[in-house]
Amino acid sequence: MTRVNRLIDHKDFESYLQKNAELEKERLFCKHGFEHGLNVARIAYAYLLEKGDFHSSKELIYAAALLHDIGRWVEYQTGEDHAEASARLAYPLLAECDFSSEDIGVILEGIREHRLHHNDELSRLGEALARADDWSRDCRYCGAQSSCYKFKPAMKQIMY
Repeated sequence: MTRVNRLIDHKDFESYLQKNAELEKERLFCKHGFEHGLNVARIAYAYLLEKGDFHSSKELIYAAALLHDIGRWVEYQTGEDHAEASARLAYPLLAECDFSSEDIGVILEGIREHRLHHNDELSRLGEALARADDWSRDCRYCGAQSSCYKFKPAMKQIMY
């Protein structure tokens, strides 16, 4: 996990999370900080292991999950889809943290796909991120359930 630890210590990664936090300060719904990314990473990793996917490295899964929402602040400011913005922002970070071009391609594809929610055409990583993104939400006691566009009663159940 050496490269992931370099990634989370990277000044740009920290800056993007800070921008998300600032713009989500008054947000009633789920926020998109480090804790969310880490929860998505752990769930996506467990999900892929349970599916028998032993080809994706833990480090690759964690990198994708931690980076999947770093562009939320861009979406808030410009309207650009945050999955695309996150992939664009992630590329130089991954390169600077010594991920191979092949790994970078897989990670960026997963980040771009994480909003497509269980489409049959998703990559393994994209599907895992999409599912983990939903399953990581703590909806059971959330006061914003009635106004949340993502909320479904099934989200009150623990999946992972």
